[in-house]
Amino acid sequence: MNYQLHYDRLIARARGRVVVGYRERHHVVPRCLGGGNEPKNIVELTGEEHYVAHQLLVRLHPGHAGIAYAAMKMAWQTTGNKPYGWLRRRYARSRIGVNYQTGMKRSDAVRAAMSESRKGRTFPNRKRGVVFTKEHRANLSSARRKMVFSEETKAKIGAFFKGKKLSAEHRAKLCVARQKRVTTPETRAKMSASHRGRKSCPKSPEMRARLSAALKAAWANGIARNQWTIPSSSAS
Repeated sequence: MNYQLHYDRLIARARGRVVVGYRERHHVVPRCLGGGNEPKNIVELTGEEHYVAHQLLVRLHPGHAGIAYAAMKMAWQTTGNKPYGWLRRRYARSRIGVNYQTGMKRSDAVRAAMSESRKGRTFPNRKRGVVFTKEHRANLSSARRKMVFSEETKAKIGAFFKGKKLSAEHRAKLCVARQKRVTTPETRAKMSASHRGRKSCPKSPEMRARLSAALKAAWANGIARNQWTIPSSSAS
C-alpha cells in the first residue's frame, strides 16, 4: 500500500474545507521531525482522521520512537478511529465552559502533598528541577521565533488578560518572588543586547503616568532594588 499517497490525500482534503463541530489540530510534518507551528504546517482534522493520520505516519516512519509514541498514546484511549473519534467528541462536550487550569479543584490534603513534594527543589532556567542543555535552549528559542499567532488568537489572548485583577495574596507572592530573583551580569548583557535598537510601542500619557506611579511604588517598597542584586558569595 502507498501510505504516502493516502497521507497526502488526507492532508489535501483537510486544507480545502472547514470542519464543523469537534476538530483537532494536526501537524502535517510532526514536530519531532522538525515541523513547526506555522499555519501552513497545521490542518484541522476530525477525530477519526487524526487517528488515521498518526497510524499512517507510523507506517511512513517505522523506526521513529516519537511518531510511534504519539500513535500509541491515541491507541491507549481506544482502538480504531471510530471509537477514538466518538470518545474525543464526548470528552470535548464534557469540558465545555470549564477552564482546564482553573476548573480543577483539589483538596487541601492534595495541595499540601504537592507543596511538600516541591520543597527544596531548585529552579534552573525557571523550570522546576529541570536543567536544559545549551542545545535544548537553542531549540526552544528557535521554536518560539517560528510561532505565528493569527489575529483571532491574539484577540483571544488580549481579551483573556484584559481587566484581569490579581488578588492581594497573589501580588504579595509575586513581590516575594521578584525580591529573590538574581540576574547575573551575563544575563543582563544578553537582555540589553536583545532590546538594543528595538522600537517600543507608543504609550499614551495616561499609560506613562500609571507606569511611573507603579515604578515609584515598587522602588519605595524595595522591590526593584533587590532584583539586580548579586549575592556577595556568588560574586566572589
